[in-house]
Amino acid sequence: MEEAKRIYNHCRACHLNCATYATVRNGRLERIDAVPPEEGGTGKVCARAIAGPQLAYSPTRVRYPLRRAGKRGEGKWERVSWDQAVAEIARKVYDLSNEHGPETFVLPGRTGRHDMGWIAHRIARTIGTPNNYYGAIQVCFLPQFHEQITFGSYLAQNVGTAPSELFVTFGIETNYCWPVLAGAGSAAKTAGMKHIALDPVAGPHALKADEWLPIRPGTDLAYCLCVIRHLLRTGQYRDDFVRAWTNAPFLVREDTGGLLRESDVKRGGKADRYLFWDEASDSLRFWDAGEVQWEGGVSGREHYEELEEAFFAREVRTDPSPATLPEGVRPALFGTYHAKVGRCGVDVACKPAFQVLADNVEAWTPEHTSAVTGVDAAQIERTAEMIGAADPVEFFQGTQYMSTNLSQYINAIAILKTLKGQVDDPRPGGTIMSQFYPVTPVYFPGEFDISFADGLPLEQKRKRLGYYEHRIGCGYAYEEWSKWHPVRPQNADGMLCFPDIGCVLEAAETGKPYPVHGIIAISSNWLMHDPATARWMRLLEDESKIALHVVTDIVMTPTAEMADYVLPALTYLERNYLEINLGTVNAFKKFYRKAIEPVCEARHDYEFGALLSRELEKLDPKYGHGLLNPETSMFWAGEYGRFWMADTLDEERDIWTRKFLGKSFEECLDERVVYAPGYQASPEGNRHLIAGKFPTDTGKVNLFSTLHHRAGYPALPVYEEPMESPASRPDLARDYPLVLTTGKRQAGFFHSEFRQLPWIREINPVPEVFVNPETARANGVGHGDWIWVEAPATGGRAPLNRIMGKASFRLMTAPGVVSYSQHAWWRPEKGACEDLHGAFEWNAGCLLQTNDETPETGTPGLRSQLCRIYPCSAEDLERYRPEITRVQMEALMPAEGTASPTDSPTDKEACHD
Repeated sequence: MEEAKRIYNHCRACHLNCATYATVRNGRLERIDAVPPEEGGTGKVCARAIAGPQLAYSPTRVRYPLRRAGKRGEGKWERVSWDQAVAEIARKVYDLSNEHGPETFVLPGRTGRHDMGWIAHRIARTIGTPNNYYGAIQVCFLPQFHEQITFGSYLAQNVGTAPSELFVTFGIETNYCWPVLAGAGSAAKTAGMKHIALDPVAGPHALKADEWLPIRPGTDLAYCLCVIRHLLRTGQYRDDFVRAWTNAPFLVREDTGGLLRESDVKRGGKADRYLFWDEASDSLRFWDAGEVQWEGGVSGREHYEELEEAFFAREVRTDPSPATLPEGVRPALFGTYHAKVGRCGVDVACKPAFQVLADNVEAWTPEHTSAVTGVDAAQIERTAEMIGAADPVEFFQGTQYMSTNLSQYINAIAILKTLKGQVDDPRPGGTIMSQFYPVTPVYFPGEFDISFADGLPLEQKRKRLGYYEHRIGCGYAYEEWSKWHPVRPQNADGMLCFPDIGCVLEAAETGKPYPVHGIIAISSNWLMHDPATARWMRLLEDESKIALHVVTDIVMTPTAEMADYVLPALTYLERNYLEINLGTVNAFKKFYRKAIEPVCEARHDYEFGALLSRELEKLDPKYGHGLLNPETSMFWAGEYGRFWMADTLDEERDIWTRKFLGKSFEECLDERVVYAPGYQASPEGNRHLIAGKFPTDTGKVNLFSTLHHRAGYPALPVYEEPMESPASRPDLARDYPLVLTTGKRQAGFFHSEFRQLPWIREINPVPEVFVNPETARANGVGHGDWIWVEAPATGGRAPLNRIMGKASFRLMTAPGVVSYSQHAWWRPEKGACEDLHGAFEWNAGCLLQTNDETPETGTPGLRSQLCRIYPCSAEDLERYRPEITRVQMEALMPAEGTASPTDSPTDKEACHD
């Protein structure tokens, strides 16, 4: 027997990318172990990594390219070659694009795993469509990258491991999402960190908190406004930071609601000179964003231009800007002032943005907030005092942002971070900006560069579905934002330039503003994680609507069963990896080797993109590069890129590493961590002191959101009730009186993944429905009962608007709340003809709709809708057989002793009892 090999690999079963050692014998993966801390690892891995061998060899793996041989969903397939499949797909892409325009193709979102999303973007650019990544991104990375509107860059979150003095979380369970971080969080608590947890369900994270606030889903914004009110009324904010580094002192015109500029009051005045009232001189004065200068102070423009030169030369400068607030100048934060505006000198009342904020939040007393959120007023006041007294405070906006007031909620969180002065804060628990132009050099192309995510002509980008309807999330805001920010951020998945799921659905159903006829899903089980399942199913069943549906994936998911072509993708165990950072910009890159060779004919998604591009070029040479906008389709180094520089990703990586790291890709794999030539360590924080301004249009932290105002939305947070709640829809609440929240994690899973792995299913075999015992009894339900959770039929949810789950009192739950755990449940133990592997039995997406969306971003209310519950009947249990049996579990276990499985699950009868 061959001696076992230990290969330095990594686990990509979630975002964390934990280093691992893979034990391989005779080419077969035997086990996964953690890399110890002394070798750069975490020293531990979770169940997802341990189950790696089952993932690689699962009988549910897609092993060959497949073409549909019956109706969608029948489970009838025929095996074809890669060349044949891609040639046929390319012809259909070409024909549909010529008939309807390339924008007729959409690409669904999926979890933002590194080194994957950019490939989907590049495929979208190859076709020429601006409609990449709708759906999941609107409730995942968007809420975090939304912060760049305020700060000019994404703020990396520390998830309570630093530790700070106080950790405030909103609906997040790090113990379930990222188990390997649980120990660090516990150590932070032991070191004295206090924890406030807002969550309608008290999971392990909230149970150990110093304060658990069982808040009504979707009302977190109200709590934030109350805390802001407390900080302003008590003066518990960083006064020096707020006055000098935010636009809080800038005057807001009462007539237009916009910021007062020199061009408003003076003929020939500058539009980037923002006016404030100086308490010391009792007069109007200015801050000049272009000159980086306070009136009466030293200009920082020359210093800033030197920083820019150093930035592009990849040199680090740490000398501070001379553009400091002059002594004797004190920008006013409160009051009402007057200015003569326009040619006629019309008197206009103006207030500092800070005063406008104070006016907006004044009504949010603890008592009023309690009436809205359901949290005790005394506890609200007590926790607000904790936040006011603590320094530093780390805010983790968590997952309750999946509500229809998302944008205003994130703005409120950003204001809280700003008031506490924890922006670009290097202290433990402080919040670090991931990329700060022009202080932090970029040594390697980011994901945005290699994806060409910004690479279409402007007129084509403006065809993005949702561009005008949701102007913060779907492109308009990014277009405005990029006018003043010269650097495209690292992450292509999370930027503010993706289509809206509701607009995609409407276009596919109605043909307006143009028809959607093609879906290309790159490693995305989108039918399970997107809301409005019934509407999507109606579209997929109608080939006059969706004429082409292509899926690349590692297993036969319900989404794949509704495709025309299914192409076998690689697991993380079967591919080499170059870490493209998710948010931060590092001067080094990490490299990991594949553990095993690909199973059968599985290929990297990159290879599908390259093959598709080659086939499209045969039909029309423009597909090689002609669809790109030459002004925005560059690598960071300033050289024009090509869509697909090689046939395989490793070959293209070799081009990157030789150019930017001076080594071959193979050498980098050997070295594991490679620093860029000439690397210089960048400052860990306080980079605004070096630059003299923030990378925003005002040069300040935009506490007053200039982009929101420009797009026609409130520039300072205003509370809106969730669009489907007992308060906003009392008509629905008569029959559906309970508040539904979804997505509470179950250990071992990651979104829709790993239901087919026996070791994971043994931990959590079925979905739990967390409900308060009193609420349960009032609805005839007991602990452990199988129940129906039913949502209103409105919004196109019928006839799939009810799903089963197992009632659980295991975790404390707020009264009147139903928490359906772990979204995207499906049952791989069932056949394709059994509701697409049980896709409609347990999938929370069936209960959710897209008609009610955040105006700014299009985010649907995944965590704040209405429902009712009632017991399943004996006939229901007989029909659906919800408990997984030992026989079914063993059928999901790969056969022992085989080097690699060779039979596709589609070679067997797909539909069976």
